[in-house]
Amino acid sequence: MKLQKTGKILQKFLNALKKQLCDHHDQQSKHMLWELEQLKPASYEKITASKSPTCSYLEYALSNIPKDLAPLDVLAKTIANQVVWHEASRGVPDLFKGGYAFAELIGKQGLMQSDSIRLGLFLQKPDIDYPLHAHDADELYLILSGNAGWQIEDQEFKVGPGSIVHHHTSVAHATFTDELPIFAVWIWTGMIKGRYWFSSHSEDDCTLDY
Repeated sequence: MKLQKTGKILQKFLNALKKQLCDHHDQQSKHMLWELEQLKPASYEKITASKSPTCSYLEYALSNIPKDLAPLDVLAKTIANQVVWHEASRGVPDLFKGGYAFAELIGKQGLMQSDSIRLGLFLQKPDIDYPLHAHDADELYLILSGNAGWQIEDQEFKVGPGSIVHHHTSVAHATFTDELPIFAVWIWTGMIKGRYWFSSHSEDDCTLDY
């Protein structure tokens, strides 16, 4: 796909995402929306799309985005195949051996460059316990397909398509999938180059490199 066309699709995706955030009136959604509004028109990077092992679940996840999230359902199907998918490791295999993949749309290795925000796609395999962890960045998830258990500190709840989940800086959180994968958009703002750690080993910094 030509770079100009990919850029147009990304802009349509961001506009649809902003519309979803506009429908939520909590403070962090407003903050993330403000951050997205600050993005200046930019040139787009030419990258060679690739997939990782977890992407064996990608087609299923994309095909199960409900129509009431349109046009994100159609746009996600297109853009998810134009990015580089990275398999999770975090450099701590004894704590977490993987089970999810992520792709960056905006950030240092995304389709659009930014030093103030990271935004991308997230895919977690079925039957995966992504244990309690935290990071300096503020984080938002918009769930596009699948259902999962979620934990923020001591609070546990369920999420599904259309759910928005916020993680403030340094707040521990975890995700638990059942027999189906979960697919989401994620946004990082604030200290996006700060620390990332697992709660059980909070003294150990995990890598944020790809």
